[in-house]
Amino acid sequence: MPENERKKIVGYLSRCSDRELRDILFAVFQVRRPNPEEDEYNKNCFFLGTASSLLENGKGEPKHWGAYKIEAIAHVDREECGENVPAIDWGFCQFGECQQCGIAVRSNLKHGVCPLCGSKVYMS
Repeated sequence: MPENERKKIVGYLSRCSDRELRDILFAVFQVRRPNPEEDEYNKNCFFLGTASSLLENGKGEPKHWGAYKIEAIAHVDREECGENVPAIDWGFCQFGECQQCGIAVRSNLKHGVCPLCGSKVYMS
């Protein structure tokens, strides 16, 4: 891919809202996997996620960051939300855990679908 085309794509994706970015990458990840040749013996997928680490030092102490917490971004549960997903986007402020596979998830909606195992997830 020519560098100018790559820059256009990166620029476009960088300007997307969280919701738009999730929807675009979800569509890509539906048809692309990291190791499709291993399907007979290995489940594998790409997913959108967040990583965060909290500052743990006290005032005047050297900076010390805690361990990273990884959370997968849930897909929209279309059965619960329908096709008319609310236009308001507060970022991925809803948190939960997939009861099927145990991964931490987050979303901009309370009802989502785990991007790893496909189970419904309710977030608070």
